[in-house]
Amino acid sequence: MNEHNDHKNTIKDRLDEVYRVSIVHEDNLQEVRKFKFSLFKLYSFLLLTLFIVSAIVISIIFFTPIRTLVPGYADINNNVVFIELNKTISNLETQVSDQSTYIDGILNMVVSPSTEEKLNKSSLEGSNENGYVTLAILDQKSFICPIKGVIEKSFKVQDKHLGVDIVAPKDSAIKSILDGVVINSDWTLETGNTLSIQHSDNIISIYKHNSVLLKEVGDLVTAGEAIAIIGNTGEMSSGPHLHFELWHNGRAIDPEEYIHF
Repeated sequence: MNEHNDHKNTIKDRLDEVYRVSIVHEDNLQEVRKFKFSLFKLYSFLLLTLFIVSAIVISIIFFTPIRTLVPGYADINNNVVFIELNKTISNLETQVSDQSTYIDGILNMVVSPSTEEKLNKSSLEGSNENGYVTLAILDQKSFICPIKGVIEKSFKVQDKHLGVDIVAPKDSAIKSILDGVVINSDWTLETGNTLSIQHSDNIISIYKHNSVLLKEVGDLVTAGEAIAIIGNTGEMSSGPHLHFELWHNGRAIDPEEYIHF
């Protein structure tokens, strides 16, 4: 017991012992300055200094822009570059989704040559100047003009323009050319508000660049019924007009051969 107390006293005595550090001039050994301290005061000063320095460093890291330099700590949601990249990625995802929807609609619309087409080869009347067949079955249809106006650009396969561009007054209603069911009613980056209708005998009509779509997928429409409003939407549009396409059995047909605009 006494040994334990003696050990404690020895440590306490050592901490309380006073030391002196003198600074002397090298040439004449004259004492310039002296410092007195105990080990207890020295250790206390070092701990206090360490605590103050740590507090300052932590404050700088947490409350100044320097924190953005710390790997894994910076709030990435407040990073300007991240925000711009996030917006770009979001826009690209939206465009990819729109294009995917459009492609899915086209795949649903375009019908591969079927047995019916093979059986109806005898009904072919010949080829038009663009190399696309003209089918007798289309001559039997009473097409309604989708919109009255001026043909700005005609059907031309060489230019990959598989329809006609019709210029008409603003806010003009666009009509369905035949009875049918809407199989696509959506927006795409290139063609804007686009609507497609499946008619009997594998006939499909497509209406692009509309300002407003009046029908949704699955809606039944009758010939002459308003389905959209003429517009100027999509990157491929250079002014208010209707881009109209007529398809049969997966083949693009020149609408002017069957419809008087």
